[in-house]
Amino acid sequence: MMTGVLPKILLTLVIAAAALFSFVYFNQEKLIFHPERLPKDHRFLFPVPFEEVVVDSGGVGIHTLLFPKENSEGVVLFFHGNAGSLHSWGGVYADFASIPYDLWIMDYRGFGKSEGKLSGEADLMADAQALFDAAQQRYAGKEVVLYGRSIGTGVASALAAKHPPKMLILETPYYNFPDLVAQLAPWAPAPLLRYRLMNDEHIRNQPFPVHLIHGDRDELIPVSSSKRLAELGPHIQFHQINGAQHNNISAFARYHKLLQDLFRNP
Repeated sequence: MMTGVLPKILLTLVIAAAALFSFVYFNQEKLIFHPERLPKDHRFLFPVPFEEVVVDSGGVGIHTLLFPKENSEGVVLFFHGNAGSLHSWGGVYADFASIPYDLWIMDYRGFGKSEGKLSGEADLMADAQALFDAAQQRYAGKEVVLYGRSIGTGVASALAAKHPPKMLILETPYYNFPDLVAQLAPWAPAPLLRYRLMNDEHIRNQPFPVHLIHGDRDELIPVSSSKRLAELGPHIQFHQINGAQHNNISAFARYHKLLQDLFRNP
């Protein structure tokens, strides 16, 4: 009797595992990204000058916000986290108010007013490249700084590896995305991940300075990720914001002083 039960149990486990693997593989965008869609007629309101710029990413219109400054020395290209839209992310302009660089921030495809939808890591990289290409035209001969936050760190670091910037700043970075998933969702098989976002590979042995900013109380991406990344080379510096969690680093005076220092002496 037990002989007949065991194959049924094994078959049930196999079917359950196959269903789980299929769900993980085909629903990664829903699991990883939580975009806020905005109507095309949405009006942004900021108390400083800004421009809405649409850049072309292989036929997909990517919506961006550019915060210009008089006599700027260059531009900071900012790659935001996995949720929201420029409606909320545009507020980071205030963190760069005292920095003599323009700030240019984009919504990935499927976020905000940006067209299309994400279907893999290549889409993220294509959108980042489109923003970089636009910046190269607009800021020819000026300095470019790349800034990534949370999931955007993998986008920024990949772009930096391809186009070395004056400086790369990664706020709350993971070591690499499979490593983060292994900590947050150990049941998700790493080989099925279509998003790799290998920060460790991107910043190792690079000619430009890399700065890692992380709160010691980060509840989502452990600060140990930055500490491990900092061990990959002398060009990488780790800056710990004591007391900060994942989403409130900008509430700390230490963060703002650090940004001013970095742009003064990268």
